[in-house]
Amino acid sequence: MELYYKDLISEEASLEKLVDDLMLVVQGADEFVRATGAGLQGEKKEEITTGLQRLKAGCQRVQRQAIASALAADKVLRQYPYSTVGFAFAMGLLAGKLPHRKS
Repeated sequence: MELYYKDLISEEASLEKLVDDLMLVVQGADEFVRATGAGLQGEKKEEITTGLQRLKAGCQRVQRQAIASALAADKVLRQYPYSTVGFAFAMGLLAGKLPHRKS
């Protein structure tokens, strides 16, 4: 039996939107570097370009990890739907109890 949760994540909080927002940040940083880096010489310009390349690589790594994590979570949810719900319920109870513990 396979369950589908179409509205589990709202449209505003989707993984694709997060990745798109990260790519917009990188694109904005790239444009900023081009605009402000035009007057820089040698080492400073190279340092900024290197930092931008690291930012782009980090963003792509986050994107790959986010997609892999979402696919793994989807696989677990589909394979063990009732166990996952039970585990989430237990964690919710535990999280609700912790703030109310008396020292």
